[in-house]
Amino acid sequence: MYRGVRARLAPWLLAGFGLALTGSAVFWHLGIETRRIGQLGGPALALALDGLLPLVLVYGSYRLVSSSTPGEQVWTVFVWSVVGSVAVGAIIGLSVFIRMIEGRTIAEPVFVTLLAMDTGAVTGLVAGTLAVRARQDASRATRTASTLSFVNDLLRHDIANGLVVIDGRATIIQRNADSEVAQTAADAIHEQVTELDTLVDNAGAVAETLGSDPAFEPTDIVAIAETVIQRIEQTHTVAIELQAPDSAMAYANEAARPVLRNLLENAIEHGTPAAEFSAEGTATDGSALQGEARPPDTTQAAADGHDHPSVFVAIRETGDIIETHVIDDGPGIPDDRRDSIFDPRAGDTHGGGLHLVETLVTSFGGGIYLADTASKPDTAFPDTDLDGAHFVVELPRA
Repeated sequence: MYRGVRARLAPWLLAGFGLALTGSAVFWHLGIETRRIGQLGGPALALALDGLLPLVLVYGSYRLVSSSTPGEQVWTVFVWSVVGSVAVGAIIGLSVFIRMIEGRTIAEPVFVTLLAMDTGAVTGLVAGTLAVRARQDASRATRTASTLSFVNDLLRHDIANGLVVIDGRATIIQRNADSEVAQTAADAIHEQVTELDTLVDNAGAVAETLGSDPAFEPTDIVAIAETVIQRIEQTHTVAIELQAPDSAMAYANEAARPVLRNLLENAIEHGTPAAEFSAEGTATDGSALQGEARPPDTTQAAADGHDHPSVFVAIRETGDIIETHVIDDGPGIPDDRRDSIFDPRAGDTHGGGLHLVETLVTSFGGGIYLADTASKPDTAFPDTDLDGAHFVVELPRA
């Protein structure tokens, strides 16, 4: 009951405290000073300073109430104002008292003390309001994080259950199929269910990585790359060359899998064979190019034998860093887009994928960048002749 009463009284107490300070200034300057010095000018100017300043508390109370700030939080602002006023007033008052003990002449100690109390009260009002706002923001952030975590767990659980049902039905079809077409379709369903199940697991790893307290452990980037490349080659007509040691351990988690997958899909998307484009720089289906620049001379590209996209992946151990290089055979990134390639762009899922990659890599304590166009792959990696976009991921070595 006490909390409820103080919550209801808090706005009135804050406004009343401001009016009390103003009343004290009016009483002193107009009621006492004017009689002592026999004039109104000086006391009136002093009143304009330490009499109007406390009215900020009255206005602050009104703003807090009009913004629907809970009474308990207005009480917090009131306490900050009182504490600030008393603290600053006490310090100034103590300094005046010390000078008086020393026998020094103090011209006007009351005005200085009142002004100090007013300043402390307004400072407390501002500090208390900021503290309340910070508490509200933290509470909203916590609720949002809890909601997203719940939705993530719920969706992953329901999707996983649905995939089990789909996989079971595919098994029934496979066992009772009389034709090769049905068998092939059932096999494709099994493969897709496995792929979606992996994506569900990856979503959990991404959520954990972007959470407040992610757990990282030594993770074999080479093993992840081999698995991702194998899955992509099963669903895309693409040749991906991997150059890597037997293993390369970095501090990460399973979220490193969508990092590499997004980069490879980006390379495949923008490494579309030049032979499939017209001279106007559009795909054969009429859609415009996105991301990288228009491809060079299509006739020459077709003559060179690039009949499908190709990607080169290299993993290297360099000091305390595990480097992963992804190079495609596309036309590269235009100069005017290089600085914003990782920025999120509304309605552009490709840009969102690269932004997710950068976010995850940064969460691992690593970095990602687009290699300089002057650093051609034929100098960095003599075994490949690809000269398209060249992304480099750096992760801390375990």
